[in-house]
Amino acid sequence: MKKIYRCSYLILVTASFLLLFNCSGKKKLDDGYKKLINTQSEKSISLASGQYEFAKTSSEVLWECMWLGGAKHNGSVQLIEGALDISKGGQISGAFVVSLDSIKCFDLKNEGTNQKLVSHLKSDDFFDVENYPKATLQLLKAEPIGGNNFKFEGDLMIKGKTHSIVFNGKVIDHKTYYAASLDLVFDRSKYDVRYRSASLFSDLGDRIIADDVKLSINVNLNRLER
Repeated sequence: MKKIYRCSYLILVTASFLLLFNCSGKKKLDDGYKKLINTQSEKSISLASGQYEFAKTSSEVLWECMWLGGAKHNGSVQLIEGALDISKGGQISGAFVVSLDSIKCFDLKNEGTNQKLVSHLKSDDFFDVENYPKATLQLLKAEPIGGNNFKFEGDLMIKGKTHSIVFNGKVIDHKTYYAASLDLVFDRSKYDVRYRSASLFSDLGDRIIADDVKLSINVNLNRLER
């Protein structure tokens, strides 16, 4: 009888501990959710009017793509032009231009394999760099969504094809310049980059390459003196 009582007591204590643990975990999630709401409701920064140009040595464009089998490739392309015009009303216009001939791959350490991939990306299977050496992101609108965060709207041009795109970003005011971080995803199949595209092929298994390409644009913008 004592053994049964001890066993029941142990089960009761264990169940109470698990219940307390689960409730504590839920409370942490709830607190995090509230914190996220508070962050989003922060007062947005005000962008100072003027003309800005990118700082070449401290700006970068990073890319990432994925095979449906799980493998990833990542690298960079060089930003060669960039300018932004902010009106007194806070409206923006501008464009960033990258050189697709500058494509680099970071994840492949073997030099021969790395160069083979880069050459393939430059071929007409992908970006056809010989005929379309540049890609352009034109910014048309910036909507503040709290704190340093913005929703951007613009046009992305690759291989002579242009499509509208919406993405998020963050702008930090460093007094003498702005630092902007833009994160966007584009569907490569819309720009005639269709090698092993998921939208065209269904019988290639894990050799299919996802259509979505991620870009992270980190750019410092210096204000031009008038």
